[in-house]
Amino acid sequence: MLSIGVSLWFLVRLWREGELFGAQARLFCVWFVGAVALQLFAQSTGIWIAALLAQSLLAIVLVAKDRIDNIY
Repeated sequence: MLSIGVSLWFLVRLWREGELFGAQARLFCVWFVGAVALQLFAQSTGIWIAALLAQSLLAIVLVAKDRIDNIY
């Protein structure tokens, strides 16, 4: 569940800093909610693993976006 916490932390942080807006913000929010829902309500191990990978990938993308935004 660490990936959920990291994703949520950076999602809120980027949103508050004004780095997420419009379609991009909606995409990341839908991605987050979808992955969390799949993780929490998965009926099989395969679906849970896929949701964990989606959540981990979201965390990586958000951390990378934060780092890139800090450079520029």
